[in-house]
Amino acid sequence: MKKTSKDKKFILTFGYGNRSSYDDLLGYANEFHVDLLIDVREKPRAWSRKWYGDQIQKFCDKQGIEYLSETTLGNTSGTSHWVSPKPDKAKQVLQDIARKAESKTVLLLCAEMDHHKCHRVDVAKKLKELIHQPIKHLR
Repeated sequence: MKKTSKDKKFILTFGYGNRSSYDDLLGYANEFHVDLLIDVREKPRAWSRKWYGDQIQKFCDKQGIEYLSETTLGNTSGTSHWVSPKPDKAKQVLQDIARKAESKTVLLLCAEMDHHKCHRVDVAKKLKELIHQPIKHLR
């Protein structure tokens, strides 16, 4: 049986930056059939109430996407190099996510629009070591 794009699973990353709507996020969620959105910010708050964790969860609920806020996957380094606020717990959280994500498309969400400047690249690489899915950084 031939695989369709719906069958292909990815680790996606997305930074909302200064976006004022969910349009791009929704487009990617539909295009890649996102099953699980993981908020990797240490503090799930933003310049706009729209990007607070509780609001993103409401958005995900409406789309049928599971939402997890994993603050231990946040970054305390002040650079793009990932330094978890709780490194030991972060390892366990990644293991838990790996078990959930083996048959799902995962999207890692953070604030920084440019993935080159964001720790989510490191988080995605660590997750890839566990579930061996390709990584796509969405713009």
